[in-house]
Amino acid sequence: MKNNRYIYRVASVFLLLFVGVIAYMGYFTVVESKKLIVNPYNKRLDHLESEVVRGDILDTNGEVLATSKNGKREYPYGKTYAHAVGYVGHDKAGVEARANVELLYPNYTLRSLFAFAFTDEKFKGHDVYLTLDHKLQQVSREGLGDYQGAVVAIEPGTGKIKALYSNPGFNPNTVGENWGSLVEDTNSSVLLNRATQGLYPPGSTFKILTTIAYLEQLGEGAFNYEYDCKGMISKNGYEIKCINGKAHGVVNLESAFIKSCNTYFISLSDQVSPQALGKVATDLLFNRALGAQIDYKASVFKLTDESDAFNKLATYMGQGETLMSPLHLAMVASIIYNDGVLMSPYIVDYSVNTKGKIELKNLPQYEGTYLDESLCRTLKDLMIKVVEEGTGNRVYRSDMTIGGKTGTAQNETGGDHSLFVGFAEDKDGEKESIVFAVVVEQGGKGSKALDVTRTLLEAYKDE
Repeated sequence: MKNNRYIYRVASVFLLLFVGVIAYMGYFTVVESKKLIVNPYNKRLDHLESEVVRGDILDTNGEVLATSKNGKREYPYGKTYAHAVGYVGHDKAGVEARANVELLYPNYTLRSLFAFAFTDEKFKGHDVYLTLDHKLQQVSREGLGDYQGAVVAIEPGTGKIKALYSNPGFNPNTVGENWGSLVEDTNSSVLLNRATQGLYPPGSTFKILTTIAYLEQLGEGAFNYEYDCKGMISKNGYEIKCINGKAHGVVNLESAFIKSCNTYFISLSDQVSPQALGKVATDLLFNRALGAQIDYKASVFKLTDESDAFNKLATYMGQGETLMSPLHLAMVASIIYNDGVLMSPYIVDYSVNTKGKIELKNLPQYEGTYLDESLCRTLKDLMIKVVEEGTGNRVYRSDMTIGGKTGTAQNETGGDHSLFVGFAEDKDGEKESIVFAVVVEQGGKGSKALDVTRTLLEAYKDE
């Protein structure tokens, strides 16, 4: 009897192991099969590239951004989408790499199997539709012109990336033959996607975070503190000026934010500790993953009690050792506009097979809640006043509610960078709201970024 019981136990263990192996194989066959087929470590991938014509890549309205003709990948709009859509020619980048699974996934039908077996006709991969809007992408390029920099526009309610432009660009149609010169171009770094991987001093746009830290510490009482700006502040052996040395007179938190008064925010270093400012930076995704469904480089915040005196002061107005990507900057605007909630930014919307059936559909994803709702309402009001009566007045429109924060970032190797971050809401309610971040390298004291933003918002409104 005991021997029988022992045999049943052993048999049960082997049965469980067998069921486990079957379940494991079933999972990879049913759930992960697509990834296995085109995984870069799958040796069959080399053969698949020769058997399948890559699917097209299209914008949200069906504009073709990448297609395959006569065995060659073509990009009709050249450098306009060089970084966002990417390229095939020397490895892969951009959407070409991120959506490789869909673009190479064969559409197996009875007809395609016979055609492949008895003719030279290849299988066709899935077409991939993006969240990008061609019109907004085009005007981003036109707005930047010859300036280096980046433009990012996102729907805050969904996380859909509507524009993602980086300049200087390159011709993705010839990336294979020009690879050597592209890699060697260290002066312009044309292969760098400045929108997602370029890190810049945020300049006065960082005053948003300093304001958050002060409001979290004192609440509405933060508006009671006043400072007499004489155009320059002398502190800890350093002299720091407002833009052009302009004296703003007596300012409080609201008027200092609207006028972007450097000396006021430097004076807050006596009231907001590096730890408090660092907490806000961490809460708003510095030195950590952004949660965006696109390749990016993490932003950097280094302020501590051990930082040198100048960097301690400069950090409060967005200089020092703080570095931030345009994508991250737009995400901060999204958090504020969404009353503290962040929807994960994404660029691949859906894919379709040769019969027009949707094979993959990416839905908006809640990433997290990062700020208090009432605090966000206060910040939105301040940012709206920046546009209505402050440094961002150049982008004001009566048919839209626009809020933002200008920025000027000193550049050790040339002229000042120009930045603007904000949100725009159609008063008619006919369009999804957008948030945006614009960085123009050596664009001067805020003005060029405002010009690019104005062009972007005109296209957004006129769609």
